[in-house]
Amino acid sequence: MGKGSVMQTANTTSQWGAVHQAFHWTIGILVITQIIVGLWFAGIDPKDPALGEAFALHASLGLTLLLLMLARLFWRLRNPVPALPDSLSPWQKRLAKATHWLFYVLVIGLPLGAYVAVSARGRPVPFWGLELPGIVGKNDALADVVIEMHEMGAFVLMALIALHVAAALRHEFMLKDNTLRRMTPLPLRAEPHPASVPGPRGR
Repeated sequence: MGKGSVMQTANTTSQWGAVHQAFHWTIGILVITQIIVGLWFAGIDPKDPALGEAFALHASLGLTLLLLMLARLFWRLRNPVPALPDSLSPWQKRLAKATHWLFYVLVIGLPLGAYVAVSARGRPVPFWGLELPGIVGKNDALADVVIEMHEMGAFVLMALIALHVAAALRHEFMLKDNTLRRMTPLPLRAEPHPASVPGPRGR
């Protein structure tokens, strides 16, 4: 029988808490939505009236993600981080941690960079019906560089999401450890006794 308990608000050493789980799944859904909107926006003809609507939606979603990710980072730094399962080797644990932080860098950096790019074009930044002021002066050369970086970062983010999903499914259905479950309300599986874990030479 797996370990089950009432979901706690804060993280524990074995499971992410309800607040962090809410951040994770909300941000995940919004990131996927943002990618779809971004691809739609990138494919619209510049003369199409829908371009302005798509841009406003893309910008608003991006800034919403920026705020949510900053709040998630603040919450994470004030709570314990569940330990990675022993089913992972040391290099896999290092890779998992690097991937985790790369998500933070991209989901914070992409909308922040877009804000800089729009400002450098000399335009206000739309945010759910509001117009936010620019944070840099007009500079088309800067805007061109940041937009190119933004597009490359978006493709890196898409690849990272695919890797993340594949790894989560592998842990749940092949390794059958708690890597995915600790980010959900599902009960955790019982951890194997250390004596039953095979050594480097045995099975």
